[in-house]
Amino acid sequence: MKISETKKTIKQTIIDYIIIAIGAFIFSFGIAMFTSPNNIAPGGVSGIGTMLNHLFNIPIGSVIIAVNIPLFIFSFKKFGRSFFKKSLFATFLTSSLIDILPFILEKHYIYSPLLASIFGGVSIGVGVGIIFLRGGTTGGADILAKLIRLKYPHFSLGTLVFIIDAIIVISTLFVYGSIEALLYSTVSFFVTSRAVDAIIFGAARSKMLLIITTQPQQIAKRIMNDIQHGVTLIPASGAYTNEEKTILLSVVRPNEVAEINKIVKEIDRSAFTVITESNEVFGYGFQNS
Repeated sequence: MKISETKKTIKQTIIDYIIIAIGAFIFSFGIAMFTSPNNIAPGGVSGIGTMLNHLFNIPIGSVIIAVNIPLFIFSFKKFGRSFFKKSLFATFLTSSLIDILPFILEKHYIYSPLLASIFGGVSIGVGVGIIFLRGGTTGGADILAKLIRLKYPHFSLGTLVFIIDAIIVISTLFVYGSIEALLYSTVSFFVTSRAVDAIIFGAARSKMLLIITTQPQQIAKRIMNDIQHGVTLIPASGAYTNEEKTILLSVVRPNEVAEINKIVKEIDRSAFTVITESNEVFGYGFQNS
């Protein structure tokens, strides 16, 4: 039985890394084909790399690696080995592809900056969403926001990521000296964020999870520590088996669902999880009423 479970784990891990590689290619394609050739910085470390590439001709991938190395070092003990390894793999792969693809692609799209910002944003967002679904990230703003939130927990993760990305996008006005560059980068940033949400369970702002389990304390502790969201425990019992269980209720952001699903599977493989859309959420960490 243990051997069978080990094989399933290995198979699932291989699938995760293959899908992360596909997401990394889509992400890198959007930058190499659309945003970078048109001086569009769509937020994140890739946006910083795009601007430094324009100013000093430094490879974008090299900037991404240089910025992410210290972030990975600080985050290793904070967010778990699996998250670290997948994020490291995704970051190094995207960094390499961003620098390699311009030599492979015969042409870049440089005809309409508006279309470039839209399709570049879609490609980047789809790639990031796929990587999120498999428990990884492309580093940068996501990890930095999580590290900042450890010290300032009253800030929501989504707010911190938005602030970091907004600062990077606004910087395009000074780097390129053009209001058009700022506007196109803003369009790309917006499209990217919507594409990420669409990939990870549609375009809803938040997700409500109902987790029926016999291991409520372990799961709740991991969600509160790793995801940093509150959990409500609701006593329950099976109508057919009369077995005593607990329902965990938590409202999270779309990009956090995949990580919570992984936590649940690690602790209780027999748990039953229901995920529904929450179009409006008022309270701490979400909208203010």
